[in-house]
Amino acid sequence: MRASLIIDNDLLNEAKEISGLPETASVEDVLRHFIEDGRRRRAWQEMEGTGWDGPHQSRPTFDELAKQFRALTAGRDHTPSEVLMREGRNER
Repeated sequence: MRASLIIDNDLLNEAKEISGLPETASVEDVLRHFIEDGRRRRAWQEMEGTGWDGPHQSRPTFDELAKQFRALTAGRDHTPSEVLMREGRNER
């Protein structure tokens, strides 16, 4: 769609500078950049609460997670491949 627009040059130049686009970028390029940026921000906001929300220092370590995993799987039967891996580990 083609349209005639009156856009303040200072405003357009500032938008190009903020977006990091070159001086030769068109108005369409600038609009695409800001729309993509808005979509990324919205996606980040929608992901809020799906990960670790606690402080970095209280994040569980690998060893703590491994200990919890071993406790959860301790009473179950092992698959044949797990048995072979265990035997191989004991030989090392």
